Amino acid sequence: MDKGRFPKSNLENTKVQAAAAEAAKGGAVVKIVNYVLTKAIESRASDIFIEPVDDAIQVRFRVDGVLQRFENFSLSIHSGIMGRLKVISDLDISEHRFPQDGRFKMKFPGKEVDFRISTMPSSLGERVVLRILDKERVILDVDKLGFDERAVNLLKAAMHKPYGMVLTCGPTGCGKTTTLYAAMKHIDSMEKNITTVEDPIEYQLHGINQLAVDANIGLTFETALRSILRQDPDIILVGEIRDSQPAQMAVRSALTGHLVLSSLHTATSSGAIVRLMNMGVEPFLIASSCLVVSAQILVRILCPQCKQRYAVPDAIIQEMEKYGVQLAEFKVERYIYKTKGCSYCSQTGYHGRTAIVEVLPISPEIKKLIEGNCQEIQIRKQAQREGMVTLRQGGLDLVLNGVTSLEEILRCTVADKK
Repeated sequence: MDKGRFPKSNLENTKVQAAAAEAAKGGAVVKIVNYVLTKAIESRASDIFIEPVDDAIQVRFRVDGVLQRFENFSLSIHSGIMGRLKVISDLDISEHRFPQDGRFKMKFPGKEVDFRISTMPSSLGERVVLRILDKERVILDVDKLGFDERAVNLLKAAMHKPYGMVLTCGPTGCGKTTTLYAAMKHIDSMEKNITTVEDPIEYQLHGINQLAVDANIGLTFETALRSILRQDPDIILVGEIRDSQPAQMAVRSALTGHLVLSSLHTATSSGAIVRLMNMGVEPFLIASSCLVVSAQILVRILCPQCKQRYAVPDAIIQEMEKYGVQLAEFKVERYIYKTKGCSYCSQTGYHGRTAIVEVLPISPEIKKLIEGNCQEIQIRKQAQREGMVTLRQGGLDLVLNGVTSLEEILRCTVADKK
């Protein structure tokens, strides 16, 4: 018996499962669940949150990276909704005390959408979060990710190297995996043996070997990587480097003739270098293995139907000039755009998102700094001297081009240290 679990009698289990299954089959519950999923797809949501609050069930959608309230339902159908979602996800409908993870597919007009589900007990009852994986909204073309030309060229150049490591970093949900998939598809061919190890597999890619880790059977990133290396791979994608052992193995793989792609949860490209050092990877190994490190975020795009332009005060122009933003054309018009809100954007002022990226190529000078165990700020300053466009600077460029608002960039990026 697992620690912390309380045994149930077979009779009790049978009764609970029967009750939950019956509730899940209820016509009203099925219609409500289908209604929520359909509305989420229509709203372009990336996540659905279903959680009990006081005397109701609150449903929220994450649209363009921001949570929005969708609707409240009666608390009396909570068990039915949970049961329905567990049934279609092939989860244990009698288990309410421990988190569970699963996935399912549903057909909508003209397409099939994958959902990843995570349940978790709370003080008010079980809550569930669903990640929507809509293949039609995923762009697996490195030229169409929204990156600037310099970033795309640096990424392509690194992908054509015979060995080394390409890292991408950023917060959860910023598109790191999509970027890695797009980079991988850029060089995918019959002559390449490409294998991925992920937790979980986001999208099934044709012609690429994909392996999902499963800690319950001892299949961790470390053990999976050991097995993959025996399969004579040319390119290895490690979904995420989370701790020391996968980090060490990824670096060694990159040094022994493999092209390794992976991601890290750091806010900046230079921060990824420091993160690897903190994981115990020797600086000289990082300098020898890393080809390029990118950091990215997603920012909301101003609604094209209702965005308003306004004159910018001199103080803001001076602040932008500190970041080296080209203002020659901007100074003539002295206008940028802000939000208003309309029915098209659900009164948010934004519709859709685009990526901002900063790309740090590991040049000879930066290799010396890494080998000398330099601090992040020193690596970052050298990268800027070599032409790296930071997230804040890239964001301000989007503001000047009328793509997003100044408030959105200030919300999503931090000021560059001088």
